[in-house]
Amino acid sequence: MEREPSLQVTIRAATPGDIPEILRQRRAMYEAMDYRDADTLTAMVATTAEYLPIAMASGSFCAWLAWNEAQIVGGGAMVISAWPSHPYDLECRRATLLNVYVYPEFRRRGVARQLMHTMTAWCRDQHFAGVFLHASKDGRPLYESLGFEPTSEMRLQLR
Repeated sequence: MEREPSLQVTIRAATPGDIPEILRQRRAMYEAMDYRDADTLTAMVATTAEYLPIAMASGSFCAWLAWNEAQIVGGGAMVISAWPSHPYDLECRRATLLNVYVYPEFRRRGVARQLMHTMTAWCRDQHFAGVFLHASKDGRPLYESLGFEPTSEMRLQLR
């Protein structure tokens, strides 16, 4: 697939006033990954809408929005969770990136890369030893190009 010319964007931290956009992007991200159950997606948006104001106020959820001129073209988020320290990371917290999403008409123009650079730079400034994410099939090449590596993490599906 041919790459479009890079799109210059402005990236800013999201505020509670941006919650409707964060929710729009979160739903669109799951739809892009072929989740099609509308009732389940609507329920996810509703529960996330209750969670976000509290999590943003506490600092356990941070998000960024990418703008081109007067329009939002994408965004990304991070959950900061309490986590016991390790010998290789004495911080008692963990950063997990999620919701990296670019609207289809702006994809393959470097927007997600710019968002990732912004978010990982923030993590460095906050002295995180590492950052984690779960990659979609389409996102994996970008993350690998930025130095992300597969880990030994495993999961047991309980429902």
